[in-house]
Formats: sequence, C-alpha cells, structure tokens
Amino acid sequence: MIEQTEKSSGPKPFLEPRARHHAMDIPGWLRVAREYHEGGTFGIVKELVKVARGPGKLKPYEYFFMCLYEGKRLTPKQRLEFMGDRARVVLHKEMIETAWLAATYDKLLFLSAMKGQELPVPNVLGVFHASRRYARAEQLSDEEALCAWLRSTAIYPFFSKPVESTGSAGTASIDGYDHAADALFSADGREVPVKQFAREVTRYHERGYIFQERIATHPELEPVCGPGVSACRMLVCMEDGKPHLHRATWKIPAGANMADNFWRDGNMMGAIDPDSGEVTRVVRGMAVDTEILEEHPDTRQPLVGRVIPEWEAMKETCLAAASTFPALWLQGWDVAVSDRGPMIFEVEGDGGGAQVTQHAQGRGLLEPDFVAFLERWKAAAAERQARLSGGKR
Repeated sequence: MIEQTEKSSGPKPFLEPRARHHAMDIPGWLRVAREYHEGGTFGIVKELVKVARGPGKLKPYEYFFMCLYEGKRLTPKQRLEFMGDRARVVLHKEMIETAWLAATYDKLLFLSAMKGQELPVPNVLGVFHASRRYARAEQLSDEEALCAWLRSTAIYPFFSKPVESTGSAGTASIDGYDHAADALFSADGREVPVKQFAREVTRYHERGYIFQERIATHPELEPVCGPGVSACRMLVCMEDGKPHLHRATWKIPAGANMADNFWRDGNMMGAIDPDSGEVTRVVRGMAVDTEILEEHPDTRQPLVGRVIPEWEAMKETCLAAASTFPALWLQGWDVAVSDRGPMIFEVEGDGGGAQVTQHAQGRGLLEPDFVAFLERWKAAAAERQARLSGGKR
C-alpha cells in the first residue's frame, strides 16, 4: 500500500511513510576519511574488520557515520568502545525480556501507563481505529468519521502520529483547517486536502493513529531554536528496580523541520552533562559531512555551554517514568522541554539506536562502567531464564 502512494502517477505523500536515512557513500567517505586516519586507506580497511569483530559489532556505515576514522580524536582502543546495531540485536536475543517491549512499542498502551501514574504526557484529542479508544479522546472509526472531525470539532493545532512507528515516520504537525480549500495547513508551510490526509492515515488502520495536542517549547528555548518543541534523549540504566541516568542528548531542530529527529536535514544533536544539564558538544551531519557547532545556525544563539531549562525536573520525571518498566534494563526516553515543564513523548525499551547518542557525545557507550553493567544484566537474564525453565530453583 505504501508503495502505491509513492508512485509518480499519484499525489506526493503528505505523511512520510518511513523515516528517511542518509545516503551511504562508503567509497566516497573512504576517499576523504583516509586523510584523517593514522593508517590511511589500508589502516581504515583493517580497522573496519577489527571493529566488526569487536564487542561493538560495527558495520562499515556506522564506523563512518560516527567519524571513527579521526585519528587525532580517537585511539584504536576508544574506537572499539563504540556500539552498533548488531550488538543491539544480541541484547534482544540474550538479555531483553521482549514481552515487556509491547507497552513501549504501542503508543496507546504507553500513554495509558504514563497517564495512570499522573506523569506528564500530551493530551490525546482523537484516535483513528475501528475499535480502540483512549480516555475521553474522540474515537474515529473510519475515514469518513476522521474527515468529519477534521472539518468540525478537531482542536487545532495538533500533532499526529501512528500508534506504532519510529523516527517520526507518518507524523504531522497541523496548524489549522482552511474551510474554503477544505485543506489542512501544516507547521512546515505545506497544505494537504482533508481527503488525502485521511486516506493516508488509513495506512495505519491495523494499530491506529493518534492525534495529540501540540506542545509548545520552553520560553527560554524559543529564541534559541524556534517555536518547534525539542526533546532530550535520556539513556537510563535500570538495575535492581532502580533507574540511573547514564547519558543524555539534546535533539535540536533547525529550519522548517517539524520534528527534531536527526535524519531530518539540518537538525543537530547536543551532548548533555547528565549531572548539570549543560550542553558540552553539538554536531550536525554525519560521516565526512559532520560539523561541530557552537551556536544555532538559524538564530546564532549559543548552544554549547547552555544549560537545559528545568534540568532537575527533567531528570526526576524521566526516572519516575523509567520505574514503570523494571524488567527493561536499558531504556531510551524522549522527554520534551515544554512551556509546561518536562513532557514525556515516548520510550524505546531497548535503549534505541546507539549511533545518535555516541555521535553526539563523541564517545562510545562501551566504556568499562557500561560494559560491567551489561555483564550484570546478562548474568541476571540467564539466571531468570534458568529459573523460569526449571533449571534452577
């Protein structure tokens, strides 16, 4: 169905059906990167084999994405501390209790878990699904009901997203409805006919599609990076039921982007000191196009050295939410810095992709303290599995 909407004969999709990924040009990257590596071309090729076989199980794409060829910045030992997606797969196979992930993948289940604890989440205005409901939100059972709601009782502005998706695929930030044109106009300046928008939403009929109030950014941050709300990716380690904030990254929007995801052109990431909330490093781009920035390119406001507003409250909110899932030892939370204080957006129950955090920080995750944590997690998972299977009582 997605493929049909992308054919050139039909209208251009308004909702991006999948997260876009930066193009991979490994030969081109190698031609540039060899000038920065102490061993040149041959040194990089040898190292690609080494990091693929190492604890981080890096793919060539990940090696270049995170600029691991930079000899003046990283030692060979430090490069082995970076973690790739294949290592994440190992976590799924050996350590993660996957049954617990259901409540993190499904955004309605997740929102229900947060709301039940009176934790701050955006209000849900409507749910598109044949039968699913959420509190007092409008239940929009089919395309006709959705069109009628958008034309009459919908509250604008709103932010909408699929119940199951990653990387902001399928999301929209809608400013309002134009009665004369029977169209919606979005925060990025585009317009879409109501019928087209509703038709594209029906792609998500199986799990559903959510309409939420649109959250406003914190007043301290609007002069820095515009009106779009930004979130912090907060990597939490959970052990013995106690959450600990391990790393934090500010997802910084730029230009007309309606979401702060790094794959959107121009967006940046800022490394945050978990204790103080101070931004210590900001990156834009990837691989040989990576830039280290000190200020926001749109506003010329300083980024490095800035302290995230209400940082202590951000941490407190995140750790309270993380306690909801004691069986998930590694959690990646997106908590927005809003005009109403911390606002929980979502969580990745396996910590999420490690590349973004590591690229922003300029440091690999597999430092000794984190490796020791993973070893304790692996031992606990094995003990639990043995107990459940009857091998240990």
